[in-house]
Amino acid sequence: MFFKPLLLLLRYLPPVLYYQFSNLLRWTSIRVVKYRKDVVMSNLKSSFPRLSDSEIAKIAKRHYSNFCDVLVEPLISYSFKNKDWEKRVELINYEPIEEYLKKGTAIILMAGHTANWEWGGFALKSKLGFPMEFLYKPIKNEGISKLMLALRLKHAEKAIDKDKAMRELVKNRREPRILAFVSDQMPSMGTEKKWIKFLEQETAFYVGAERAAATFQYPVFYAHVERVKRGYYKVEHTQISAPKYEKGIDYKITEKFASKLEESVLSQPEAYLWSHKRWKYTKEEEAAALANLRTTRS
Repeated sequence: MFFKPLLLLLRYLPPVLYYQFSNLLRWTSIRVVKYRKDVVMSNLKSSFPRLSDSEIAKIAKRHYSNFCDVLVEPLISYSFKNKDWEKRVELINYEPIEEYLKKGTAIILMAGHTANWEWGGFALKSKLGFPMEFLYKPIKNEGISKLMLALRLKHAEKAIDKDKAMRELVKNRREPRILAFVSDQMPSMGTEKKWIKFLEQETAFYVGAERAAATFQYPVFYAHVERVKRGYYKVEHTQISAPKYEKGIDYKITEKFASKLEESVLSQPEAYLWSHKRWKYTKEEEAAALANLRTTRS
């Protein structure tokens, strides 16, 4: 795998060079390629309808700064040791998680695409010393997908394809570990989801974390990741549910996650991933598309 020698070479570069590269990426994204400008502006205007165009533009500009930093920071952290995570990421209220793990119970850690969500999880894993597994959605570009997995698996034990999650979770269901779910991507049409009022609009949320919690009787925590300054973060953990759960799911965990995520976004809006196509379709559009599909098949 050619990524390994490349990553070993890059580990010797000082962080300042990566951030200079991030500055170049930001300038290119805004001024040259205008990376997903329409998506960013549309998402911001829909989420903050009462802000002026100039206020929206300021958030958008700061978004690109955060976005480009998050792109290069996996390269910076590739060679991180425990002391580096302690220096770069402040962990708050992680003790309840540690108590569950020491008792032999796995925990579910939910987060959104805010600030550097990956550094938050890796710092927690480094601090507690328990294995971490994370769910991911494969990237269509195979080369980029392999590179991202190589970077992430340097600080985690396993990457689980979200479409194979339940099958994989069953294998080690009794092992104490951190199961990380980044649960704010747009679910595909026809898949199980919960529609919730989020940032002024009806928004579809994955319910996989809640279904896993109910199936295996795991406690669930939310990680609020906040950017303190460039390259430094603060993560506050909040327990949003605890077993014993009734059979099936009532979507309360998903609703609590959406509420906590909205608080995170409103507290630091520029740190959210606005370039993601979060609102690809509405509840009504999905219903119409599925009805049309059923008619076509009949």
